[in-house]
Amino acid sequence: MWIINKNNLHKIKNLDFNLPVILGVFLSLANPPFSFPYIIVVVLVVIGFYWLKKNYSPKKSFFFGFLFGFGYFTFSLVWIIEPFLVEPNLTVILAPFALIFLSGVLSFFWGSAFFFSSYKNDFKNKKISLFKLAICLSLAEILRSHLFTGFPWVLLGLAFIDTPISQVLSIFGPFWLTSIIIILCFIILTGKTGILISITGFFLLNIYGLYRDNNEVDDEINKQIRIIQPNILQKNKWKKDLEEVNFSKLIKLSSINSKNVDMLIWPETSLPFFLEYKKNFQNIILNNISKPIILGARRYDKNSNKLYNSAYYLNENGKVEQIYDKKHLVPFGEFVPFNNFLNIFVETGIENNGITGFSVGTKTNEIIIDNSIKISLFICYESIFSNEIDANTLNSDFIVHLTNDAWFGSYNGPQQHIVQIRARAIEQGLPVLRSANTGISALIDPYGKIQKKIPLNVEGYFDVKIPKKIDETLYSKFGSKNWNLLLICLFAVFYFLCFKKSKNKN
Repeated sequence: MWIINKNNLHKIKNLDFNLPVILGVFLSLANPPFSFPYIIVVVLVVIGFYWLKKNYSPKKSFFFGFLFGFGYFTFSLVWIIEPFLVEPNLTVILAPFALIFLSGVLSFFWGSAFFFSSYKNDFKNKKISLFKLAICLSLAEILRSHLFTGFPWVLLGLAFIDTPISQVLSIFGPFWLTSIIIILCFIILTGKTGILISITGFFLLNIYGLYRDNNEVDDEINKQIRIIQPNILQKNKWKKDLEEVNFSKLIKLSSINSKNVDMLIWPETSLPFFLEYKKNFQNIILNNISKPIILGARRYDKNSNKLYNSAYYLNENGKVEQIYDKKHLVPFGEFVPFNNFLNIFVETGIENNGITGFSVGTKTNEIIIDNSIKISLFICYESIFSNEIDANTLNSDFIVHLTNDAWFGSYNGPQQHIVQIRARAIEQGLPVLRSANTGISALIDPYGKIQKKIPLNVEGYFDVKIPKKIDETLYSKFGSKNWNLLLICLFAVFYFLCFKKSKNKN
């Protein structure tokens, strides 16, 4: 019989690995599909109090923060296993490893934040200790969003997308908002003054948001746009015997009562073939639709032997007017990192003419229709990078976002993804037309509000007039890079001052 030694049990408890994981799981409830943003306040107050009380060494602090992050990212990003379930016989065994690997990498940033917060820290000084923790955790969010191609998913600030606080994105963008929220949470632990500052801070954020929420866009662009959502399951998307069925579905949804429609939008990789090599493709569009179309499709360049994830703009005759090739690709999903290095040991891509993934595009993402309306195109993953959207929407009238969220399943991936593009709408003051294969397709106004949508896993379409863009936001005027650089510099100065003050006291 297995007997647990009381002394060993006591040691296990002292490792303190249960609480941070549990708190991380609770923190994940701030994000869709649950969307309880204010749980962030409770969790960060508890984690800050416990960390402060324990007076951890930098090493123990690292593991404490790592486990906190691991609980958060594992439960927030559980959708990452969905792509491995499309063909479960081949890839299901990789699903848990992918989730653990991604969560582990992101948790490393949070662990490092706690490490540097504990480094030569005087825990008796609550204010300095907590401010250092707030600074380091905020920097961790910035760094994990930019390093190694970056992954700014489930940022704490974006959990407030359905509250008035989200409107602050129009001033500072996602990293300032995330940092402000982290600081307002940890400052509660400094005493009555800290509580008052936190309440005042959240109050002011909400007041600004409510003021901005009351604004409405009355003017519209004189264009009737149809958004198509074909709802084709990922496992059926590339089956050769379903190619014509899937294409016919797009044609049908586009042609129903389309007399007053001025333009159509189909989702990412909506075509199950290479349109340049599809026999009579132009005639099919001309005879059945005869409308301009923005659509997503794979593009193969024979001359360079490269494959691209592209967006096409076709005129009413079905002729290709412009092509945009996706620039920010998904690591391991759309390209293999360090492929040249891997080729030293393994010949990758042999069965696919040497192609191991998509290539990075170089074409502009902007198209102009009617010689006056400027559209910025973004494909799927690109919508999560605020700095890249900011740099590629100059003088645009609206954003078109094409995506195939069938890869993300139904539990929380698509819901979290649309949060990202709603944030971009607020930051830039631009409306968004979003076409998603299985959902969620939507019209989003310049304040990030969903005006019309097709729910997840539903086939359909809707016709809309596009609201006009609003005045340029402070965030877009000053620029994402400038805001981020300013924030990092401020944090570097504050961290140095906190460290110097702690050293002088010692």
